Amino acid sequence: MREFVKLVGIDDNGKKTASVYTTTKNKKTMTKKLELKKYCKFTRKHIIHRESK
Repeated sequence: MREFVKLVGIDDNGKKTASVYTTTKNKKTMTKKLELKKYCKFTRKHIIHRESK
């Protein structure tokens, strides 16, 4: 079953940014936290976005 997850941007220093994306993932096949490289409109560059609660 696919569930919604929230992706929060992490800048170069390891701090969270205000950039947030939502997506879905299959929790049975993907047990680890999701990490995607997405565009952050606050820093104006592509940064890592990690799954959060």
